[in-house]
Amino acid sequence: MSRLYLICVLLLCGYTQYAQNSVLYVQDYFDTLSFDTAKNSSFDPMVTSNFGLDNGIYWFKIKNTLDSDRVLQLPSAHIEDVSLYSAEGTLFHDVAFTRFPTYSLDKYAEYPLYMRVDLEKEANIPIQIEDSASYFERSQKDLFKLGLYYGFAVMVILINLMCFVLFDEKVFLNYLVFLSAVGLSYFYSDGLFRMFGMSGTLIETYIEPMFHIAVGLFGAYFSSNFLRLNEHLPKLKWIVGGLILTTILFIGVYWIKSDYTFMAVANIIMFLVGLTYLIAGITMFKSKVYARFYVIAYGLLFVMAADFYVFKSLGLNFLNISAMQLKVASLIEMLVLTYAIMYRMRSIQEEKELMNAEMRIYLKRIEILQRTEALQDAEEAYMENLIDHYDLDATETRLLQYISDGKENNKIARILNLNVRQVEKLTKSLYRKLEIGEQIHDDYRMLDEQPDYIYN
Repeated sequence: MSRLYLICVLLLCGYTQYAQNSVLYVQDYFDTLSFDTAKNSSFDPMVTSNFGLDNGIYWFKIKNTLDSDRVLQLPSAHIEDVSLYSAEGTLFHDVAFTRFPTYSLDKYAEYPLYMRVDLEKEANIPIQIEDSASYFERSQKDLFKLGLYYGFAVMVILINLMCFVLFDEKVFLNYLVFLSAVGLSYFYSDGLFRMFGMSGTLIETYIEPMFHIAVGLFGAYFSSNFLRLNEHLPKLKWIVGGLILTTILFIGVYWIKSDYTFMAVANIIMFLVGLTYLIAGITMFKSKVYARFYVIAYGLLFVMAADFYVFKSLGLNFLNISAMQLKVASLIEMLVLTYAIMYRMRSIQEEKELMNAEMRIYLKRIEILQRTEALQDAEEAYMENLIDHYDLDATETRLLQYISDGKENNKIARILNLNVRQVEKLTKSLYRKLEIGEQIHDDYRMLDEQPDYIYN
């Protein structure tokens, strides 16, 4: 199992994106360069597309590499303020309704091109230049893959909704809310908001962090309920609550100061929340089967998401995970965890049935004990009434008790230290004293007068 898991990780992390050798850059630290001054600046080769948190204004010089119509695209949801100039200073307009900033360049464009990018978040500038035919073919394939992913995600959400309605198990509801939050976060990072014309400060500055908070909150709630941590690790919720409040605090500071460093710290803390639940699942790995499903499904997605959302923003190319690879890991997580929820529900139902059976047995025993005690109390009360009414002495009382218990005369004789004849004599005396003969005579008389008396 561990070998298969390792192979899946290597396959999903096998893609690596290299920087364009035809791109040069210079950083405008103080926002002093114009187009004319930038042309005469000293550009350095762009050996990496990720400068981490060293954001700000960058100028890029792009050489001609293809003798055909070309498309230049910056595939990052965090890039919005872009200006592209020809060698003569002509400003290009980006293509509308695309997922990321995209520029169409014909083969007669004047090179080199100069591009100004104002980065307010992390300085990750993946520049892609390709011929038009390749671009449109790749775009169609990417949209088709995204359609498959979101279609499958909606199907899994509907399945969990149906299971929640049918089985009234809240863990299905928790998981579908978590999946919805993850889907909205992916929707933004895939540039689909921009493609549908929804962009601006509200989406870029406020909505994206709220998606991250939602993923963390609903993920924590789902993980806690799925792993039943209130039973196994009840104090963990206080640690997680503190981390989530700290995350919200850093996001608030980011909104106030517009410094993406605070948002990067908030992302790190939010992933610490996820790591906390992953460690909790690992501690239960041997004892709980559903915890094994959780660790296997969630562990792979956590590592890849941490690389995509945290390490990249810090300028670290750990696994260099692409968005599509993250989607594949999400699909695996959906399949495994949906099955795990079904398995967990079945195990919980079996536990409930066993508890109900044990409770029924316990209540039955209590009922029998109460009935026995009631009979004993009734017998004792009856005996006390007989003793008081007929003024029985100690020997007669004991004899009456032994007779009512069904003991034989020889055993009664041994207990009372008498012989059998004496016991018989005492029994006859007790018989007369209790007027049992008169009562039997009355019963026979009633039976002669009313034949159905015995049934009344």
